[in-house]
Amino acid sequence: MAKRGYFNSLRGKITNRALILGIVPILLMGILSYNSLSKLIGEVDQGLNESRGEMLDQVVGANLSATAMRIVQQVDGFMLERISDVVTWASAPNVVEAARNSAGFHRSRGFPGMATEEVEALFTDQKSLNLFPDTDRYLSQQIERSLHFGEVFITDEYGYNVALTNPTSDFVQSDEDWWVDAMDQGIAVGQVEFDESANIWSIEISVRIDDDQSGRRLGVMKAVLGVSLIQEVADLRAAEIPSGNVTVATRDGLLLAETATDHNIERIMTPAGNLGDSDNDSIKSALQNEVSGFAIGEAEVLGHGWTAGNDLYGDVVEGFDGFHWIVLVQQPTSVALAPLENLNAVQDQLHASRENTLLIVGIATALFALIAFLVATTLSSSIVNPLFELQQAAERVAKGDTSQSVSIKSNDEIEDLAKIFDRMRNSVAILITRYKKMQESRR
Repeated sequence: MAKRGYFNSLRGKITNRALILGIVPILLMGILSYNSLSKLIGEVDQGLNESRGEMLDQVVGANLSATAMRIVQQVDGFMLERISDVVTWASAPNVVEAARNSAGFHRSRGFPGMATEEVEALFTDQKSLNLFPDTDRYLSQQIERSLHFGEVFITDEYGYNVALTNPTSDFVQSDEDWWVDAMDQGIAVGQVEFDESANIWSIEISVRIDDDQSGRRLGVMKAVLGVSLIQEVADLRAAEIPSGNVTVATRDGLLLAETATDHNIERIMTPAGNLGDSDNDSIKSALQNEVSGFAIGEAEVLGHGWTAGNDLYGDVVEGFDGFHWIVLVQQPTSVALAPLENLNAVQDQLHASRENTLLIVGIATALFALIAFLVATTLSSSIVNPLFELQQAAERVAKGDTSQSVSIKSNDEIEDLAKIFDRMRNSVAILITRYKKMQESRR
């Protein structure tokens, strides 16, 4: 009889069924575990993403925006206080007296009748007549107390210097815009410019000196206010925010303060630091739209606010529309989301568990396949080998050879079958012997 192929043989069928019975449950269990874990991970990922979005939107962004507005309020409050300081100084009795009396001295020297160039030629080194040393000391005391003023000086009604804390570039001020505006409006506040006399980036605050009794306009006080306090406020607030930075700039994008570069002098109020040329779209958008709020980027969260306008300053300085400075408060997104770091670790562990599940299922499947194969091979051998022996015995009997007995010790139905087959072989042998004798007797 031709030998059967493996898959059609009893050995193959037993082995294959054993493998199926061993592997399928493991695979099903692994697939169910993997799918359940994937579903859980999906829910966790969605929850964490929502938490990140809510935290960035409702906590981090709102906090940075609020910080920007606090800085704005500090800056606006500081500027209003300094303007009020200058108004107070301009109304001091010794200042009013010096402005009133100096006009007579200057008239006595014929200055009002001379051309500006002629008067300036008389004051190439000395920028005043030094007629009021007490007023000079008073002004020096004020800026020493205030710290942020670079210089203060007053003129008379003709625009000639009367008292000052530092030498000015000119003696005659009547041709300056700030002087004209202050004489006409009472108060004039400029924008940020570099003051060569004080050698600082500053704002000019000019206040008219009036005679309360007669209402006469006696002159103008000019105070040069440095912007260093803005940098101090920026440093203070930036220190409160982990990895945070604070930037303050003019409406044109020129920097007044930048904590990220420690207020690098080469970037302050220079084209090199102009925010209008920034590659940061959030900064550009904030600069183009004068509204407060925040923007969430991939790398950072940005809070921004603008200083007040005429609604705040108009009550103090008529017609003054404010400084229009922007305050930017920045924090890296990764730092802002640090409180979620533990949850991120859990998320990473879940993703790792899912990968480990695949590995475990693969190992378990291979292991169970090996065990099933060994068990199936052993089992099939215990069944197939005795049957193969019976098969050979049956083929011998079929050919008339009944001489070999069959002895199988398996202690099961196959052994019983072998005994029955052997009895059948004996019966066939007896029949064959009888048949031969009958044939011989007929001869």
